Parts: sequence; C-alpha cells; structure tokens
Amino acid sequence: MNTKNLKKQLSERLKTVEDAYKETGRPKIDFSFYPEDLRVNREAEYNVIVLIEAARKIEIENGSDEKLDWTDYSQWKWIPWFRISASGFAFAFTDFDYSRAFAGSGSRLRVLSKITCEYLGETFLDIWEKVQLF
Repeated sequence: MNTKNLKKQLSERLKTVEDAYKETGRPKIDFSFYPEDLRVNREAEYNVIVLIEAARKIEIENGSDEKLDWTDYSQWKWIPWFRISASGFAFAFTDFDYSRAFAGSGSRLRVLSKITCEYLGETFLDIWEKVQLF
C-alpha cells in the first residue's frame, strides 16, 4: 500500500462528512423520524459508516485489499479507540485485530490501515463522540 499517497489522499478528499457522501454516492437521510433522544446517535452512526466506506475506497485506490476478510487471520483490521473522562472525549489510539469484532467495536467500522484509522479518529472526533456518548 502506498502509505504516503494514502495520507495525502485522505487529507485532500475526506475533509468533511459531505466529502464522504460524494465519495460513496450514499444519500443524505432525514433522521427526523427517530425519537429526539435517539436522533443524534443514529445520524452520527450513519455518518461514521459513510466515512469508513469513503476511507476504504481511498485505501483500495492506494493498494489495500479489496475487502475486509474475516476469515483471514493475517489481515489486520483497524479501529480507533477513544478516552471518555470527566475532562472530555478524546482520540486515544488505534488498535487492530485479525479476525474478531468485539461487541461495541463494530465489524463494519474497520479499516485496513493504521494511517486511515488515525486520520478518521482524529479528524472526525465530534462524530465519533456522538456515536459513543449519545
């Protein structure tokens, strides 16, 4: 995988959630049908899924495997982790696993590059917070 180009492509093509919608062709959805106390979380979750899909598209264009293969124990699958404390919500680190998705970590929310994972965790912190805390 061309990691130098990957980082550049992510920062140029995936600056906002709107960019992710353009990359994937996914539709914007009106979440007003959800009860108000669930709406923020559901919309954020959808936005993160679209962000991951856009990031995976960019990874693939830069030489990554075409898809996450949960039967391939040697393929690392990355996900960002966060710290939640009285002082706030913050990106903590990236972590990987070979062929397991833990409860709460979302198998669909994985990428195949640590660079991509760090970029998504740091750049879209506000959206991840809504997924985790609302």
